Parts: sequence; structure tokens; C-alpha cells
Amino acid sequence: MKMMMLSLVILMTCSFCTTRAVAPTSESRRTIDTIYQARILAMQTQLDEDCQTYMDSIYKVVVDSLMMERTTEMRELVK
Repeated sequence: MKMMMLSLVILMTCSFCTTRAVAPTSESRRTIDTIYQARILAMQTQLDEDCQTYMDSIYKVVVDSLMMERTTEMRELVK
């Protein structure tokens, strides 16, 4: 049974291989470009929001770190 399944998988794998290159037609290129542009536009808003959230969190960490450093320096000066 295992040998039969293995033979079937090998046969299917080999039957899907082609030796000639498949070049897209101009119509399929237009379709691909249209789909790509639609997905980019759909994702752009979410990506912008994610980027803004990430940058805001980075700025918050940096500002907090700088504030802690300055506070420590001020305390040492007061001593």
C-alpha cells in the first residue's frame, strides 16, 4: 500500500513538470497587474496604521529612556 502511494506521488510529481517556459500573455499580465494593484490599495491603509503604531511606540520608549537619563543626571547634580 505504501509503495503504491509512493508510486502515485512520484507519477503525479513527474507529470506536472514541463520543459518549456510559460510566458504570460498580455491579457494575463493586465489581470495580474489589476489584482496586484487592488491588493496593494487594500493593504496600504492597514500597513500605514501598523507603521504609525510602531513608530509611536518606538518614540515613546526613546523619550522615556531619555527622560530617565536626564532625571538621573539631575539627581546626581543635586547631591
